[in-house]
Amino acid sequence: MILISPLFRLALKIASIILFVITIAAAYGGKCDPEYIAFPSVLVLALPYLAIATLIAGILWLQNGRLIMGITAILTLIACWGSLKDVTPIAFSKSADDGNRTFRVMTYNCLHLADTTKSDAPGNRAIKFLIESDADIICLQELVNFEDAEEIHHWSRRLIDSLYNAYPYRAGTTDDDLKVLSKFPVSMHAIKSDDPEKEEYWRNRRRWRLFEVNIDGFKLNLLNFHMTSYYLTDNEREVVTDIRGVRSAKKSYNEFRQEIFPKLSEAFRARSYNVAEMAETIIDINPIIACGDFNDVAGSWAYRIMRNSGFKDAYSETSLGPTNTFNQFLLLFHIDQIFYRGDRLRALKTKRHGINTSDHYPIEATFEILPRQ
Repeated sequence: MILISPLFRLALKIASIILFVITIAAAYGGKCDPEYIAFPSVLVLALPYLAIATLIAGILWLQNGRLIMGITAILTLIACWGSLKDVTPIAFSKSADDGNRTFRVMTYNCLHLADTTKSDAPGNRAIKFLIESDADIICLQELVNFEDAEEIHHWSRRLIDSLYNAYPYRAGTTDDDLKVLSKFPVSMHAIKSDDPEKEEYWRNRRRWRLFEVNIDGFKLNLLNFHMTSYYLTDNEREVVTDIRGVRSAKKSYNEFRQEIFPKLSEAFRARSYNVAEMAETIIDINPIIACGDFNDVAGSWAYRIMRNSGFKDAYSETSLGPTNTFNQFLLLFHIDQIFYRGDRLRALKTKRHGINTSDHYPIEATFEILPRQ
């Protein structure tokens, strides 16, 4: 860097400072209600990548003897740590205490049990994965009916019966796309509201369902959710990968501003309402695990609503480093979440599975049932 002209070095400093400022804005963007301003919520999505870029910039400045710029990068990451510790946690798996019961919960947006990468493969890889996963409880999103041959890829009676044999207890209706498979007895709660308008809204647009699982006498409340999507088309999702130079970057920017950002804004607002309503409805229900396709990342406004409602994040408490659960169009976001609350539950470890039949990866958490206090 010593050989670089002073003018170009100045430009690099300015670019680095802009990067540091944007990284801090992304770390705290989730504190801005998207009802009033949505752009900070977009920045939150990019926080892991901005943090990595800041770290690399800091290392390069330090390697070239520019201590002030290097230390500024480090201070930027420290200032962002409140959000980064959930996005890129530094935690490790735990072991259950002797004699305590453990169980595994997996959430999976299964995309109607389709196969997006090997559509011609015989059988159904997603169903085979579910059976072989041996998880105790599986929360599925984007699945309406196990018995519908038109919905499920390579449907067969024998295939579905094999799944039913592995999971003899099931819950959910064909009124929505939220289903639960369980090795333990499970039932769905019928939550009602005294407000007729809210009841009508729930009937048509509620994005979550509450279940109860009886784990050898331990009554676990289980909430399965599928929060509002961004509803981007495939072409809109490819905006990032289409950038090949200045001209394509300008085209992508215009498309983002005119077509994509309005959709993102609407999705952020809808999710904030849905999550706030959900959190308020279950405020007194414990112990509870709430999991599913959250369609939003750690640090977001919706995520903070859950954390402020007393929920812990199983991934951030048991994992080391970032991960992604969405896997297409280079939009590598961690948008499938497993929250839990209650003094009789403790998260021990989490695991992201690698099956790629859907545009989401499944994520699984192991929990310990603690004795009564």
